[in-house]
Amino acid sequence: MIKRELYEKVYDILEKVTPLQSDCGALCGKACCHSPDEDAGMYLFPGEEAMYSEVPPWLKIELSDFTYGNNKSVLIAICTDRCQRELRPLACRIFPLTPYMAHNGVMSIKIDPRAVPMCPLAKQFASDTLDENFVDAVVRAFRLLSKEKEIQSFVLGISRLIDEQERLLNLFISNHRGKKQRGAIRRKK
Repeated sequence: MIKRELYEKVYDILEKVTPLQSDCGALCGKACCHSPDEDAGMYLFPGEEAMYSEVPPWLKIELSDFTYGNNKSVLIAICTDRCQRELRPLACRIFPLTPYMAHNGVMSIKIDPRAVPMCPLAKQFASDTLDENFVDAVVRAFRLLSKEKEIQSFVLGISRLIDEQERLLNLFISNHRGKKQRGAIRRKK
């Protein structure tokens, strides 16, 4: 499948769903859209840049320091102004969730631990408040995306990055001893 067509299908699946049935930005002052770090952004999934053949004026797309697979570069989308919601990247559409590939190769959808500092919905037990239609749509989107080997490789790379960040975080949290990592919300069937 041509990448643009694939992402158009995925964007369509996610078009009308949000993490809550109400505006989740009201909980946090839209923290995910207003980073104090001017270079903060969201990784583009492999081939997603095809959706930005004409880059909108509020968006800049750059090479990030993150690589995956055989040292493949990852692009990062950085908003320089308020975005057009219908043009936001996939990572924004699924936030605070992320695809995650376990060491046994099973892909699931889970709360992205990188979202914890800014998103109240990423806090422990808050995932119970996520709208089921949103979670279901993210699962459907990644069932479609995970058929692509390049995307599987990218998700594996992101998953190892998440593992590394969780290990580091656990070193600094003294009351975390004996607790398990947060598990999947949904496993790929």
